[in-house]
Amino acid sequence: MEPWSDRYPDVETLRREVDALAESFVEALLARAPADDVRGIYLKGSARKDWASPVDYVPELSDVDIHIFFREAADGRRRLGSASLGLEVQAEVEQAYLRKIASPVHFPRPQLVVLNDLLEQPGCVLSPRETVTTLYGEDYPEDAGRSEAALREIDRTNLLAQTPYLEGFPLHVIDKPGPHILMALRAMNWRVSPVGPRVLTVLGVPARRAWPLKRSDIIPLLREMGQSQLADDYRDYYLAGWEHFLSGYRDSDAGRRAAAAGVRALEAGLEIAQQAAPEGEGPTAAGRP
Repeated sequence: MEPWSDRYPDVETLRREVDALAESFVEALLARAPADDVRGIYLKGSARKDWASPVDYVPELSDVDIHIFFREAADGRRRLGSASLGLEVQAEVEQAYLRKIASPVHFPRPQLVVLNDLLEQPGCVLSPRETVTTLYGEDYPEDAGRSEAALREIDRTNLLAQTPYLEGFPLHVIDKPGPHILMALRAMNWRVSPVGPRVLTVLGVPARRAWPLKRSDIIPLLREMGQSQLADDYRDYYLAGWEHFLSGYRDSDAGRRAAAAGVRALEAGLEIAQQAAPEGEGPTAAGRP
């Protein structure tokens, strides 16, 4: 696995910038939603895991996942449901971040999710609590106890669900030359990122072991399980994403290499899911929030 080196920005600098963005969101959200209405605000995903190598975090491609959990499900729409308010919060987050980080190396790419909405989706699987940082309020909720077979079937179903995206990808990417390839990569990233743990669970790794792993641990484990080509494509997606970022998004060939590797990883996940026998239990699901 390629280590962090001088060609990449300092890890601690990137981490400070991610933390500053998360703090800016907490401040802006609590300024708009009374604290008594908010059960918790959380940071999750690759942005809060340890980063042992460049595949673990790619600036402005990797999401900074922030979840807000309201006491009442309707409060998400009531507090954050207008266009004007959304733009105001966005502006406040930007201003707060730039006050904290005057000359940032990158502007972390946030994704804000109302946890109440996810919990209403059939088959929603919460992230393991140990993979989530509580930024405000109560601890992250614990997931309902599902069997490993049920979790494995959810992951298999989600790998299969990429078929329409893969079929539509040629027309999705064909009109995004030059810097516009970044739009395609950002739309792809939330699909590629979970391929590693989903494949591991389908191949028999317990879900509660696979999902907390960072990518620099997932990739060698895929190789151990006979999926060396998938491991290469999964790695290459993130390394090419780094090349694209380091070029200031001018190296569109790097963007295309990332997109091609991402498609190959998704296709491999789909093939593995097609070859796996259904577990016969557990709902189809939208995936882990």
